[in-house]
Amino acid sequence: MNWIKENKFLAGFNAALIIAAGALVYLLYSAYGSYADVTDQYTQQANELHRLQSLTPYPDEANLVKYRAERDDLIDATGTLASTLSQMVLPVEEMTPSAFQDRLRDTLSAVVARAGQTGVKLPDRFSMDFEKYQSEPPPAAAAGPLGRQLAALQIVMNILIDDHVDSVTSLERTPLAQEGGGAAGGGARTERGGGRFGGRGGGGAGGAAGGGNLVEKIPFEIRFTGNQPSFQKVLNDLAASSKQFFITRTLVVQNTDPKPVSKNVNIQIAPVQVQAVPAAAAPGAPGSPEASGESRLTFIVGTEKLNVAMRIDMVAFNPPEKSTRK
Repeated sequence: MNWIKENKFLAGFNAALIIAAGALVYLLYSAYGSYADVTDQYTQQANELHRLQSLTPYPDEANLVKYRAERDDLIDATGTLASTLSQMVLPVEEMTPSAFQDRLRDTLSAVVARAGQTGVKLPDRFSMDFEKYQSEPPPAAAAGPLGRQLAALQIVMNILIDDHVDSVTSLERTPLAQEGGGAAGGGARTERGGGRFGGRGGGGAGGAAGGGNLVEKIPFEIRFTGNQPSFQKVLNDLAASSKQFFITRTLVVQNTDPKPVSKNVNIQIAPVQVQAVPAAAAPGAPGSPEASGESRLTFIVGTEKLNVAMRIDMVAFNPPEKSTRK
């Protein structure tokens, strides 16, 4: 204390120096903190600039114009494809409920007559699952969509008949939303099968009249019996149909004879008696091997048929406007 009293100037100077040093340390610490923040920000911006510069293409104005042009071309190409596919869809015609009933009657008559000419067996009282509308008219809003569905099912039936399947077991269509949500055919249906795919197709029927979706589907199920070549031709003809776009969603194929031939089967082969046959003896004439049955062969395998169950989507396309580029 005596020294401070005796050296007031030096003591004041030292005190001022200490205060100034503390202030300087505070300023240096604050400046360092600001410098660290600025450095971090600069590093982030430099890294972002480097990332942008390394992009391909570089997002400058010229490349942005090119990108927008390519995007619009893709949208236009998609619209063109959708328009092309929409030409493979049956249109919805304006018709009254009574007109639909007349068309249903004519269609069923044509299908049954065509099947009779080719020997294809159909279920009794076959109605293509439109039995309900044989006795009562459909709702007015459903007449047009039902007409399109009827035309699509007629195409499928004609394919089956022309490809010479042995028989059509059943046909189940999906009721349309315009029918009011009820089943398409009331009462017991003679042509319905056992629900191999777990009942009706449900989803997708609501877009039958063009509900605004880009792609809509109306599933139906069909079961038939035939040989392998007919089955293969049915698949190919459904995929190649140009009047209506079909997609086979589910396919179940079973052999009519599921049991294999026993390996221990005894095959009795009778000895063939060779005898002179006059040259004038025609095949099948008395005295010929064909008539006696000695040359007749019995096939052990290869005579089975196929039981086929298919779930098929009738697909409709609603192309967007090309000007709508979202």
